[in-house]
Amino acid sequence: MIRSILTTGLVSSALLNAVSEDRPNILWITSEDNSVDYIGCYGNEMINTPNIDKLAAEGFRYTNCYSNAAVCSPSRSTWITGMIASSVGSHNHRSSLKAPNAVKPYPMLLKEAGYYTTNGKKTDYNIPFNQGKLWDKGNPEKWSVLKNKQPFFQVINLFDSHESKAMSTKNKHDKNKVVLPPYYPDTDIVRKNTAFYYDSIKKMDSKLGNAVKGLEKAGLADNTIVIYCSDHGGALPRGKRFMYNSGTHAPLIVRIPAKYKKWWPNSKTGTTVDRLVSFVDMPATWLSLAGAKIPENYQGRIFLGDHKDPEAEYHYSFRGRNDERVENARAIRDKQFLFVKNYIPYVPRGQKLTYQWKIPLQREWEKCFKEGTLNKIQSRYFQTKPQYELYDIIKDPHCLENLASKEGSKERVQMMNKKLMSYQQKIHDAGLIPESEVNKRAKDNSMTVYELIRKESLYNLSAYQQAAETTLEKKTANIPVLTKYLSHKDSGIRYWGATGLMMLGKEAAAAKPALKKLLSDESHNVRAMAAWALIKLGVKEPAYKAIKEMINSKSYALMEILNIVDWMEEDGKPLHSTVKNMKSKDRMIQWIKQDVLD
Repeated sequence: MIRSILTTGLVSSALLNAVSEDRPNILWITSEDNSVDYIGCYGNEMINTPNIDKLAAEGFRYTNCYSNAAVCSPSRSTWITGMIASSVGSHNHRSSLKAPNAVKPYPMLLKEAGYYTTNGKKTDYNIPFNQGKLWDKGNPEKWSVLKNKQPFFQVINLFDSHESKAMSTKNKHDKNKVVLPPYYPDTDIVRKNTAFYYDSIKKMDSKLGNAVKGLEKAGLADNTIVIYCSDHGGALPRGKRFMYNSGTHAPLIVRIPAKYKKWWPNSKTGTTVDRLVSFVDMPATWLSLAGAKIPENYQGRIFLGDHKDPEAEYHYSFRGRNDERVENARAIRDKQFLFVKNYIPYVPRGQKLTYQWKIPLQREWEKCFKEGTLNKIQSRYFQTKPQYELYDIIKDPHCLENLASKEGSKERVQMMNKKLMSYQQKIHDAGLIPESEVNKRAKDNSMTVYELIRKESLYNLSAYQQAAETTLEKKTANIPVLTKYLSHKDSGIRYWGATGLMMLGKEAAAAKPALKKLLSDESHNVRAMAAWALIKLGVKEPAYKAIKEMINSKSYALMEILNIVDWMEEDGKPLHSTVKNMKSKDRMIQWIKQDVLD
């Protein structure tokens, strides 16, 4: 949908020059890993963010802005492509897939529209685009240079609020004044670690202030729209990587000079805007403000300027693999309810993750769980998940009370699940079969994942959705259907059949013969899941043998297989010696080796 007046071949050079003179500069300041919970003007009175608060007083503070992912690379992939990352195949953290020709990053479009583009240090787009084609300069220019490069689009990324800046208890903020969410244990270490992160937020705020002051000192403020947002929520545990408010509810503040008052979302500055904004909306909006072309495949809605789109009814978010840990979940929300669908409910919410476990709070939380000192809400993090979660985020912003199975919620759950599945169809969600399976199919067919998932004969999304629904019901009545899936020509359907039978455990005994046939399946993901199902049914020797062979041969699905070995817990221990013999620094291998030592 090219909604710009700058359509190729239709605008005279004189008009282009006139438009160029009137177009705003855009300064986009991003911070890493912080939700609204850590910003003063969003209600945390115990944290010191005077510069962000000042920007909000001079501009407009959005109260319903959400990231589509809760971890950086897929979130930034959504930004750079203007498309939900699960629609491109870049939804798994640090997957670095081949760049599809059909996807045109927004900075290239800005450059084509006459903008000078510069980016302050951070890329992490999860797709290896040629940075030289995206940005005129890799680091922020001096304001004196930018003054002669107007119109410009500048990104400044602030790293001080990143998860890596939450790995200490040497705090300056008063630990007794931090605001702890109810899902954390209230201990000295938890308070000190949280207070230290408050210190990091203060440093981030100071650098934001310096950037804005530099812009103003250079005399550029009257011609520059200033935008501030984080790249998702977080950074403390159960924030980053999670699709609850703590992981996706992001600050968004926009300051628009009086010169462009016609674009103000409200009549007065210093006010709030309750419009539902998704991160995927941002690239389309920045291009619209700049008078640039917006590609047909961009999926966002313009929320500012002359060409505003109607507000979305729902915001969509996704969760895929995070570093070494396989995950798979989707969510939609409106302004009151959040609906989460867990495609692998048989694993804990808080899987052990090497990087995250460097945070003192995380280790303390786990220690308290093992000691049995946590309450029901605090313990939930270390336990398996339900198929569906539903939260009233107005009454329950911390997402503590799952309403999905409560009386009176059935219709809402069904309605939101239907909306979710419809949206997945609309964007061609790439995450309905295992990551390595999708990548292998793309490679075998000499195409990108983006192209693969749009070819029904190679990626039948509707069929996978239906198979997943049957699996997640976890009903013995579905055993005949799940068993039938095992002989399907599509490995994706076979995978869901084996998964469903694994989830049913001993109740699926009638499927033993069909499962045994899958121990030599061409799909290693199908083999591994069938083996797990058989181990639960007591057919251990051939099942363990099949998994060991795939591990020793360094299967293309090794990441998923190692996760399964870990998910098996006690049943996985006979495989630990095989993993122990592997010479690799792979994080999953190291986790399993640690279990052997313990």
